[in-house]
This record gives sequence, structure tokens and C-alpha cells, in this order.
Amino acid sequence: MLKEFIIKRANLLTEITLAIMVFLYTYFTVITFAPVNGYIGDEVWYPTAAYNILKLVFHVTPPMYFPYSQEANIQTYINPEHPPLAKYIMDLFILLMGYKPIAWRIGSWIMGDLMVIVGFLLARKLVGGELGNVAGLVSALLIMLSPNLWLLHGIAMLDIYVGSFILLSLYFLLSDNLLLASITLGLAMASKESAFPLILPFLYYVGEFKKSPIQRAVYGIGIPASVYAILSVPIMVYFGGISGWIHNSFLFMLGWDATNGHIALTAIDQISTPWDWFLDIHPFYVGYNFYASTNPFIMWAWVVTTPLAFIVRDLKSIILTMSAWTMWLAFCVVYILGNHTLFSFYVTDFAGIIDVYVTVSIFKFYKWISTRRTEKVNNIVSKEDLGSSQNVG
Repeated sequence: MLKEFIIKRANLLTEITLAIMVFLYTYFTVITFAPVNGYIGDEVWYPTAAYNILKLVFHVTPPMYFPYSQEANIQTYINPEHPPLAKYIMDLFILLMGYKPIAWRIGSWIMGDLMVIVGFLLARKLVGGELGNVAGLVSALLIMLSPNLWLLHGIAMLDIYVGSFILLSLYFLLSDNLLLASITLGLAMASKESAFPLILPFLYYVGEFKKSPIQRAVYGIGIPASVYAILSVPIMVYFGGISGWIHNSFLFMLGWDATNGHIALTAIDQISTPWDWFLDIHPFYVGYNFYASTNPFIMWAWVVTTPLAFIVRDLKSIILTMSAWTMWLAFCVVYILGNHTLFSFYVTDFAGIIDVYVTVSIFKFYKWISTRRTEKVNNIVSKEDLGSSQNVG
């Protein structure tokens, strides 16, 4: 009874601490980003596209309290080169508040808070036991301190949406809730196509539970693809049907990702390759003295700790780190295919996974070493007891 009481008290204290952390994260988010009454970085594209989706796709025209950005053809642009879900979420707040900076950023703020909470829950579940709460709080803190996540959760771009839904999908997957994992993977895919490569580690893990190829295909591909397709229906209608959507959006998206054109190649101080992210080379500048910096310490900690998952032979940890590596390798493939205009803020797509994995791997390795040491001591004691018994006999 006493042990259960202590555990409940520890859990309550931990959850109160997490609530305070999330409150502070939200507070500093609001006071940092709400006062910026202008477009920050690629906000010149996404909130305007969200408003145009309301106007041109759903035929709803909320009041505009802020002018369009000055990009070419911006008044009819719906961002067909990326999936629509993040813009839909922006639209909810634009409908409620009208078209203005605070409205289009609130969705990102919520997704940032969600990532902190999910990071805590995932680390606590994977580590478990008395150290689970500590691991959860450390993971949440690393997410909060990530410079890339801090910027991207503060402004209206797509990457915080895909990063948050990916982490949520992995939480459900590694909790063995395959249905919710599949649905949330579909939400990530419907936020940005950088989530597509996660199908590979997803299929591998599902195979541990569903030996039937059909079942694996349903959970690993069918359900996520269906969620993606359902959320794309309004865009399909706008382009005149499935064929028009495939040509003007889906195939256009794949071609866009594999070619240069995201920025002029001469803007070398803005462009960074996937290997540059490990040294924070050329962090993307979005204006207002904001940079999408990476955290080299955590990036290299990820490299160093990845073997630990294999040493302790923990499948869940392996899936976690390999999910992040799969996404990083996908960006390398995109670079090889010809897109040499990549940016540091792409790290946001998998930064949450890294922050959780580094924490989990260290705690699990510590527990593994402690268990082996205890077993070794017990074996020695058992042999000594056996020898003593034989001598007495």
C-alpha cells in the first residue's frame, strides 16, 4: 500500500511539473511570436494558401484584417505542392478570428504543446518503472529547448504539424495501438509529404504483430493512405476530380520535391544539406532575427546513442531511432535526385523523435547495465551458496 501511495504521489508531482512546463512554454511562445505583426519566413505562402482554400475550395470568405503577401499570383495560390491538412487547421482559426497573424499561428502553438506532452508520454512509457517519469520530463525539456522546434512551432509553417503528428503516431505504434497509429500516420502524411518514408519502419513493426501480408498492408499503407486521400477530397474536387488532383497536386508535389527551385542556388547562406544539420551550418533565416538553428549536441548524441538500441536489443527503441534515420536518409535521397535547395528547418520533421530517443536510449542502457550487474552478483552469490552447501555436506 505504501509503495502504491508513493508511486501515485510521484506521478501526480510529475504531471504537475509537466503542466507547469507546458504553461511556461506557451507563455513564452505567445510573448515572442504574437507581437510580430507581419509574415515570418514562409508564412508568405502557407497562411495565404489556407485563406485561398477557404475562398476558392470551400467558398467561404472570412474578413481579412491583414493584407496578402506580395508573392506572384498569391491571391489564387492554394499550395498544391504540399498536402492540405496543416492549412485546414490554420483555416479553423482564420474562420474564428479573421485573417491575421495571431490566427494563423495558433495552430502551430497548439501542435508545439502537443509535441511536448507526447514526448513526455512516449519516453515515460518506453523507459517505464521508477525512472519513467524522469525520462519523460527530460524528453519534454529537450523538445522545449530545441531551437528548431521553438521557431517552427511559433510560426505558421507545415513542419511542426508533420513533426507533431509523427511523434503522436509513434506513441500509438509503440503502445501497440495499431489503428490509432495508422490514422495519425495518415494525418502526418496529410500535413507534409516528408512523413511518407515512415511507412517503412511502420511496416516492419506492424509485422511483429500481424503476420498476414494483407493485415500489414492495411495498417501500414491502407489506413494512412485512406486518411490522406479523404483529407485531400476537397482539393480533388477543386481540380476537377482524381485525375486532375493527381496531375496538378500529387505528381506536381513529387516533382517539386526532387528538383531545385525552392530558393535560388546562389542563396548559399540559406541552403543546408542533410549532413550540414549536424553542425548547424547555414541555419535558415526567416526574418525578425529568427533562425531555424539545429542543435549539434543532440544531433551527435543521436549518432552516438543509436547503437545502444541494438546493444540492448530493444525493438521499440530501434524503431524509434530508425524512424528518424529513415526520414533523414529520405532527405539525402531527395538531394541525390537533384534537389539541392534543402533547409535546416526540415529537421523539425524528426527533431522530436531524436529528443525522445536520446533520452530513452540512455535510460534504457543504464537499466540494462544495472540488470546485468545484478544478475552477475546473483550468480556469484548462488555459486558461493552452492559451494558452501557442498562443503557442509
